Amino acid sequence: MKLKFELAIFFIFVFLDSCSALVPTPTSTPIPTPVPIPTRIPAPPPPALAATIFPDAEQSYKQVSGRAPFTVTFTADVTGGVPPYTYAWDFDGDTKTDSAESSPPPFVYTQAAAYNAALVVTDAQGQDMRVTRRIVAFGAPQLPNWKYGVTAHLERRRPPYYPTLQDVERAAQLMQDAGIQAVRMDFNWDMLNPNRGEWKFEDYDNVVRIVRAHDIEFLGIVDYSSWWASSAQNAKDWRERLFSPPSNDYDFARYTYEVVNHFKNDVRVWQLWNEPNTETFWKPKPDPARYVSLLQEAYLAAKYADPNAVVLFAGMSSNGIEGNDNTGLASNFIENAYKAGARGYFDAMAIHPYMLPNGGIETLRAKIAATRAVMNRYGDETIPLWLTEMGVPSDAPWWSTAPLQSEEDVANWLRLVYTELWDLTPTIFWYQLQDREIGNDPEGHFGILRADFSPKRAYEVLKRLRAGNAK
Repeated sequence: MKLKFELAIFFIFVFLDSCSALVPTPTSTPIPTPVPIPTRIPAPPPPALAATIFPDAEQSYKQVSGRAPFTVTFTADVTGGVPPYTYAWDFDGDTKTDSAESSPPPFVYTQAAAYNAALVVTDAQGQDMRVTRRIVAFGAPQLPNWKYGVTAHLERRRPPYYPTLQDVERAAQLMQDAGIQAVRMDFNWDMLNPNRGEWKFEDYDNVVRIVRAHDIEFLGIVDYSSWWASSAQNAKDWRERLFSPPSNDYDFARYTYEVVNHFKNDVRVWQLWNEPNTETFWKPKPDPARYVSLLQEAYLAAKYADPNAVVLFAGMSSNGIEGNDNTGLASNFIENAYKAGARGYFDAMAIHPYMLPNGGIETLRAKIAATRAVMNRYGDETIPLWLTEMGVPSDAPWWSTAPLQSEEDVANWLRLVYTELWDLTPTIFWYQLQDREIGNDPEGHFGILRADFSPKRAYEVLKRLRAGNAK
């Protein structure tokens, strides 16, 4: 019995051993590695749709502002989104599509107006965006019906000018009492925009408010270079830096735009620079072509800000025709300006035909007529000619050999100027409102008021002229 049990156990072990030989060991055949299921990574979204319209006023005013009929060629720079794009141009702001092309044909603005041209761009996924561009097509300006004007440096808040706004108020009241219609005043670049991007309007706002409250209008002079923009950056003399043209015409045009835009509700007549035909106010020497380059860009900038603005050529020392090396006058400045492309970039010509009264009114008429002859020769027969400075000092010789003019002499000359020239000019600005206490310098004695605001004889004559009594 015991033997049978032992044999049974033996055979069981033999059987199990034979079975284990048939089962592979872990090291003999590796377990296969599972194949990973790929994960789908979403594609990044396309860049946002963006578009810009050209021409652009941030680069030049010459393609966004022009006299009607005014032709503009638009282009668009589109990025982002999912191409292809579709385009819908509305050039004249009537909400109708004028073109569906990416590069549309030129569009002609036949009517004088300010327009908001628009472009709607849509990409392949339906994203869209709208961009606009201001376009100004301007027409013939409505010139003011001014006859009697005066220059006054009301913006200068220091002696010997107008240290306080109360002084401005007093001057404005005296101008109103005399029937003066407009005051010619500098809107100096260096005072209004002393650094790029910095604007200081507050004091000018106060002056404009005071003067307009007395029913007096402005001829604003957009003039001279802010120090940061001057082409004479290394000059040690402030006069050279101030009276040199800017390095970049667009900087001056941008200043013109900002000033005209800011004051357009109160100031509608502007003059671009003062006496650039002299070495005093255009350094190092007069350059008609350089002035015209500045004029063209600034004229269009002024119209872009205010399509109804009236823009004058810079007041020419003398008549802009005669030359005199002793005072730095450039012979035939106006004619050379026409040759450089000035025509069409001013609404009125302006000259400063100073002379002593003993030269006679006929001599003065001849000086003015010489300017008119050049304008007519270049096709500007209908453009008015203004005298934006005219005057003579009293009780101080103009130069060492000049005869002294009394207050009565000056008053008589003013009467002749304001009665004998209306067939040659519609508008005369007398230089200037008030004397300045600067000793015997003749520049301080051109006023029709004394430095203490008391009236000279010339003030009384002007007042009577405005009242219809020339005596």
